[in-house]
Amino acid sequence: MGLVLAYVLILPAVILLGWIASWWGTRRMRWIGLSVAAAASVVCAVIGQDAMGPRTDPHTLGCASALECTDLRPAFVIASGLLGFVVCLALVVLTLVAEFVVSVRRKVPARPGL
Repeated sequence: MGLVLAYVLILPAVILLGWIASWWGTRRMRWIGLSVAAAASVVCAVIGQDAMGPRTDPHTLGCASALECTDLRPAFVIASGLLGFVVCLALVVLTLVAEFVVSVRRKVPARPGL
């Protein structure tokens, strides 16, 4: 179970680390990075969906249940893509708030005596 969780969390972790690193770059780099990460997440979900393949009958493959006959690796790719997309949405909101706060702080003049 731990390996499965690690596999699903790779893309969201890379997105988060890239977003953190982007704060040392330009504003444009941060938004392009978030856009590319969101697109990559959607592509992962679509590729995982396409890789699922048609449903099979457990009796024709000699499996006791449908779960034993199912290859869950595409489901992990789909989960990783969906989780990555959710992380991108959260980071977009966080970026908007952070950039707003920074822009407001730059516009407020420092008060003398403080």
